[in-house]
Amino acid sequence: MSTTAPIKNTPDNKGATENWHRYLYAKYRGHLEFTATARMLEGMYLGGGRQWTDEDRAILEEQGRPAYEFNELQPSINSAIGYQIHNRMDIAFKPRGGEADQATASLLSKVVMQIADQNALHWHETTVFSDGLIMRRGFFDIRINFDANIKGELEICALDPMDVVPDPDAKTYDPDGWKDVTITRWLTLEEIAERWGQEAADRARGSGDESSDYGYQDGESERNKFGQIRFPGQYDAVGQQDNDLKRYRVLDRQKFVYEKTDCLIWPDTGDISVIGTMSEQSVADALAKGAIKTKRMRKRVKWCVSTYSTVLFDDYSPYEHFTVVPYFCYFRRGETRSMTDAGLGPQTALNKAISQYIHVINSAANSGWIVEEESLTNMDTEDLETRGSKSGLVLEFKKNAAKPTKIEANSVPTGVDKMITHAVNFLKDVTVPDAMRGTQGQEVSGVAIQTKQFASQQQLAIPLDNLAYTRQLLAKRIIKLVQRYYDSYRIFRITETDPLTGKEQVNTLEINKFDPATGTYLNDVTLGTYDVVISEQPMQVTFENSQFTQALEMRDKGIRIPDATVLRYSNLADKHQIIEQMAGQEQPSDPTLEAKAKLLEAQTRKADAEAVATAVTTQYSALQASQVLASLPQTAPLADGLLGSAGYVDRNGGTAVPQPPLGQPHAGLPEPNTDPLTPLSPARGLDQGIETLEADGVR
Repeated sequence: MSTTAPIKNTPDNKGATENWHRYLYAKYRGHLEFTATARMLEGMYLGGGRQWTDEDRAILEEQGRPAYEFNELQPSINSAIGYQIHNRMDIAFKPRGGEADQATASLLSKVVMQIADQNALHWHETTVFSDGLIMRRGFFDIRINFDANIKGELEICALDPMDVVPDPDAKTYDPDGWKDVTITRWLTLEEIAERWGQEAADRARGSGDESSDYGYQDGESERNKFGQIRFPGQYDAVGQQDNDLKRYRVLDRQKFVYEKTDCLIWPDTGDISVIGTMSEQSVADALAKGAIKTKRMRKRVKWCVSTYSTVLFDDYSPYEHFTVVPYFCYFRRGETRSMTDAGLGPQTALNKAISQYIHVINSAANSGWIVEEESLTNMDTEDLETRGSKSGLVLEFKKNAAKPTKIEANSVPTGVDKMITHAVNFLKDVTVPDAMRGTQGQEVSGVAIQTKQFASQQQLAIPLDNLAYTRQLLAKRIIKLVQRYYDSYRIFRITETDPLTGKEQVNTLEINKFDPATGTYLNDVTLGTYDVVISEQPMQVTFENSQFTQALEMRDKGIRIPDATVLRYSNLADKHQIIEQMAGQEQPSDPTLEAKAKLLEAQTRKADAEAVATAVTTQYSALQASQVLASLPQTAPLADGLLGSAGYVDRNGGTAVPQPPLGQPHAGLPEPNTDPLTPLSPARGLDQGIETLEADGVR
């Protein structure tokens, strides 16, 4: 197929001309460089001889040096991919506007999660995430498939990043900011008929655009497949003779157009919807509820599929967005990079340093000999050259001849071993450290290891944040397609876990069911608008293990968690049967838990008794103080000053100690006894310090 032959511009192939010129524009604006770089990066990840370029390998072979690969890049990338594998996406919705409510939002969450399970979304996400980490770009494709269900089933798959050609002039992560996107494929006539109908296959057959599935004619890099290109052109004759082997380069292009479009406007909310993206029943229901039909300038998706010279399909897309949803590991306004890019330099330096190190060691094993001419008796110099490095070598030389001596080998340069160490450390610094790989360092504490593993996840902060953004974009497109195409009566069977017994049970879920009594639809998922809530949940085994460990720890702390709850989080194969058996019989009490409960009860009674004793002591002290103040009211100012300096605050307000009224006579202090003939009796101090019923402070 020629890339420069002129195309006759007729109404039938005008779209093909535009598609081809747009493809050439994008190809030479960066797609060629991307495909070459992506294939090189994938080779660095896979290894197996692909980490050396052909030029470097030829130089090493010329010098007799080995081209070893010590692939440290693959385990680093696999550690990052492992995080995504063990954390699945959980999609939920919350009502935002219109007739949306929480019950329908929960219903939509269950429907979408079942769609995700049917499409094996978690595994497709692993493929897309891996493409981003390795090849800079990953792409989902989401659309409605009518093969298995005449009502349509939502289909999600992963695309080859080398087949997707984004708008070269765009600089946004979200495809809504792109002008167009093209998916280029090599398809047979049967595949064309399957996708766009037999009429499109007949037009492709008559176009004469068939070629071999190589792509090298256009200068692009080879795509990965089960069979690789080894001898281009060898099987061209076979491909041209068998129609089943003929392939056509198909350009599947989606572009935005801005033009006057039939729309519906809801006067109460002001929302605008394009009629072309709605079903006839939805349009009729909207008009019946007061929506207004009008024309407005709106952005729509135009879809054109063509070969080199022939249009296979050209019409408006039934979707509001492109079917392509991207994932970029690192994204800076149109510039994409991968984690493999960061590890490219250290991995290359590691391979070269190790190859040099092994070359020096091999040279030392057979460094050569110095012998006198014709001095050897049991072999000649040619034999010594080939057998000189073998174990058990015996050399016999003539008497009085110079002794053969082995040439001392050059020592390994000190910088080579250091380069190996530095390359390994640099590779871990720019990808993921040892802690995230599960390799234990010098830390022996489990808390220290977990802390270091958590800190190492910051290395993946940007790739994981971009993954969350991709999940958000994907979920928004899923909910729009569900509300658009799941507008008829459908039944879903959803497996849920009983929160009490932990046993899985199958529930029947009906959507869009017409109720003749009210004339309305029950569980109508087409109404209202919803916000997307994306969260991460650990995979089942890891999640249950953590829950089981936490339940055991809480029981050790005295929290009375039922046995059935603890058993439900275990990994026993027959745990549901055990829970059912436990439900029908009285479980023996745990003596340890009973002892702990009695201890807590005794400690509570002790605390209550101590509180009562303290209160009684306080009341008694208060009575004693009141007796002193009653007998000696002139001490009230002094007592109030002492209490105030100690920080005491009266709860009733005012002074801490009631003051005597002004002018009130008081007994005053007793006169001291100075009579030497009648001294104070020693018995006066007999009861000092003993609590009695009398006022201790008054004598």
